[in-house]
Amino acid sequence: MRKIALIYTGGTIGMRQNEKGKLAPMDFELAVEKIPALGLLPIEIKTVSLKKAIDSSEMTPKVWIELAEAADRLMPEVDGIVILHGTDTMAYTACALSFMLKGLTKPIIITGSQLPIGVLRTDAVENIVSAFEFAALTDKNGDCVIQEVAIYFEYELLRGNRAYKRSSNEFNAFSSPNFPSLASSGVRLSVKKELLWRSKENYCLDTRISNNVGVVTLYPGLDFSELPVLTNWKVLLLRTFGAGNAPKSYDFLKFLKRVEKNRTIIINTSQCVSGSVIPGLYDSSSALEEVKMLNARDMTFESAVVKSMVLLGRGHSVLDFHEKFSLSLSGEVSE
Repeated sequence: MRKIALIYTGGTIGMRQNEKGKLAPMDFELAVEKIPALGLLPIEIKTVSLKKAIDSSEMTPKVWIELAEAADRLMPEVDGIVILHGTDTMAYTACALSFMLKGLTKPIIITGSQLPIGVLRTDAVENIVSAFEFAALTDKNGDCVIQEVAIYFEYELLRGNRAYKRSSNEFNAFSSPNFPSLASSGVRLSVKKELLWRSKENYCLDTRISNNVGVVTLYPGLDFSELPVLTNWKVLLLRTFGAGNAPKSYDFLKFLKRVEKNRTIIINTSQCVSGSVIPGLYDSSSALEEVKMLNARDMTFESAVVKSMVLLGRGHSVLDFHEKFSLSLSGEVSE
């Protein structure tokens, strides 16, 4: 019998109406009582909760560290971990855990729901039961089939640092546009074994992180001459158009030079959720060639942000940051 830990963080899946008629996280024990199907699985469940259940919009790096440390403590005594999490920042948390828990040999499956577990037509039960099935899945040698951080939602298992939330009102809330799903659930579980991540690193926990990251999203009419450059920006993610395009205006180039003078690392990441940044493809991107700039390639925005925060926290030199950002640390970017 496999032993799986269940960590409850809060989110829609465990919510109920408060005295004001608004949805708010309920006690962990009450949420578990509404999942009787878990008792039918041939697994032993160890339940854990954060110090305080939160709405996922309140997620912070401090909570990521708490989650990573909780997972690390559980690793020696369980065969896998399922995390119940709100959907709004689920992809960010998946990225953070994939970078903080290096060299995983056991699964961490994150799931949640679009409707609370106690309401009619909820998607919570299927998501939870299938998440546990994938967490407990073994190969013929008894090893864990999944050995990475993944998101399970609406019949699909996605690599956590490749996923993003695409819808706020559909059960099929998550997508992985630049990497296929790892597995799916139907009458049977179907796993694409050739896509599964296998780390070459030894397992270790590294929770160092910095939030000295800025984001600027380009849009037609943005006045770059009035755009401030914050002194605490160590990294700036520039959300460009299409394949990494930006205006050739003098004010934009001057803004980039101000950022560079601030000793801020600039990263080009596209506003498009599908495809990759391709520097120099169009003449319109020529202004970007005037400064030293990293290419996020086909990383999700969530992955590029969190990866930047993690690499900053580890105190890398600018040169090492560039090198590490360009590598696939846990399957987050195509090589």
